[in-house]
Amino acid sequence: IVDTLYMEGVQALKDMDYKKALSLLGGYKDYNTAVAYISMNMNASALSILSNLERTAQVNYLLAIIYAREGEVQDAVRYYMESCRQNPSYIHRGNLDPEISELIKAYKLHDILDKEYESEYGY
Repeated sequence: IVDTLYMEGVQALKDMDYKKALSLLGGYKDYNTAVAYISMNMNASALSILSNLERTAQVNYLLAIIYAREGEVQDAVRYYMESCRQNPSYIHRGNLDPEISELIKAYKLHDILDKEYESEYGY
């Protein structure tokens, strides 16, 4: 059974209507609800949800954003690096989010990832 209310909330996310998305998704405790909270800069609510989800690359990346916003640099770096290790497309994605981009530059995170890939894959 398709949950039309939920799907409308997901569409609101795609449309960047975060207030509407949150009003529709607020009763759910999933990844998309966390995205709506983060988009509204309601980081504590997003963290509450994400803390209970499986640590996928997507979840780890959002955790990195939240911790960066909160000034928890060590946690932000740890979650960003883990997201990149799980899914290398997050290496490039990190350049697009200002919170993560600052960490990449400040701590030369892509240099570290390059060395890891070099030692693992021999290139």
